Amino acid sequence: MLRIEVDMFSGRPNPVWMITEEEAAKKLLGAAREMRAAVTKPGAGYDGLGFREVRVENLLDDVRAPRGLPQKFAVAPTGKENLDAAGELARLLIGTMPLRSEVRLVEHAVTPLDEKLRETALEWMEVTTRLMRKPPGPPPPPPPPSNPLITTIPDSKCSQCQYEVSQYNPGFWNNPATQPYNNCYNYARNWRTNTFAQPGRAHGAGTSVMACNTVTAAAMADGLKKRCTCLPQSEYPRRLMALVIAPGYDYHWYRHQRGGFWGHKPGSTAARNYDSNGVLITDPQTCARGPYANFCDFFYAGRSVVIN
Repeated sequence: MLRIEVDMFSGRPNPVWMITEEEAAKKLLGAAREMRAAVTKPGAGYDGLGFREVRVENLLDDVRAPRGLPQKFAVAPTGKENLDAAGELARLLIGTMPLRSEVRLVEHAVTPLDEKLRETALEWMEVTTRLMRKPPGPPPPPPPPSNPLITTIPDSKCSQCQYEVSQYNPGFWNNPATQPYNNCYNYARNWRTNTFAQPGRAHGAGTSVMACNTVTAAAMADGLKKRCTCLPQSEYPRRLMALVIAPGYDYHWYRHQRGGFWGHKPGSTAARNYDSNGVLITDPQTCARGPYANFCDFFYAGRSVVIN
């Protein structure tokens, strides 16, 4: 039995399904062995917003993977030398996504599998492949000098509202006990729950519709306030967050950091302060965001905002 996961979302759980038929599983593993250049360790390829990799895991202890393949591996573009092989094998794996899973998984309550999702996964993969064909850009610049702990929203309409900016500390999020279990919403709220937190879930107001208005309503049920709704000092520490949407599929959050830049954590990947082009994020409205095309709004989160 194989577990297949497409690592492509930031907020919602990734699409996951099982290959339960033995011959089908053997065929896929055989293809992976033949296209060994496409096989890598999980997390070794592209780490921006959008498609990152397909993860394959053998769940049976009495079935050994073919020689040269580990029990758990990823299929990912890691450089120009393996783009064609990775694309071919990833398309083969994504093509096995069922329209109705034989094994019901918790993830399917949030991310149901259907033909449109399968087509979107392939489209996002092609976008990532095109990005990987481009020459690498310069490394992100170092953060600018720190500014005061209390600042105001970068918008003249809301200059009267104050909030706290925390020191950028990716190491807190990027250790093996934390990184896989916390997403962009956890990072932006600065609350490690180890539950892959979802807007509104803590208050029975979650949404499966990925649009600015629905995710905003869910987040506000947790206690977030839209920009220009100033939070009192009693809500210390107050954070400034920003929401963007991949319409119909997923959401992504950013948090304003000390130094004037923004940090974020795409799904189960590492926290960082640069965008999909490797550029330091100074404004989430204009940074490179891959398929997360819709900027929604800025939000304040105070101490009373509870997420799960």
